[in-house]
Amino acid sequence: MRDIDFTALDRHWNCRLSVRGRKTGTERTVTIWFALGDGKIFLTGDAKGPQWLRNARANPDVIVKIGDTRLRGRARVVEDPAEAESVRQRFVRRYLMARLARLLGSGYTDSTAVVIDGLEPVA
Repeated sequence: MRDIDFTALDRHWNCRLSVRGRKTGTERTVTIWFALGDGKIFLTGDAKGPQWLRNARANPDVIVKIGDTRLRGRARVVEDPAEAESVRQRFVRRYLMARLARLLGSGYTDSTAVVIDGLEPVA
């Protein structure tokens, strides 16, 4: 198994998240912002829970593509309020639009946080 170069991955702004649909089992893919840290990938979705988040909750084994790198991991919806706020803060630091949305009270104040860990490269 080759090592994951998180520094190279951090140069990208978006990732492609692939997750199995909770009803159909069909693979669904979305393009979404991400943050990295501690050997994990962090995602956020609105507080209502977008479809990708509902699917990941039901089928936590996911594939994340960042640039040309594909990683397999296990998604976990963050339930602890302090941990969820820590994830949201990663996005506020990384993305200008997240900072602005938070300042305006229109985002990144109550979004649902997701942690993907157990990452392994996919050939």
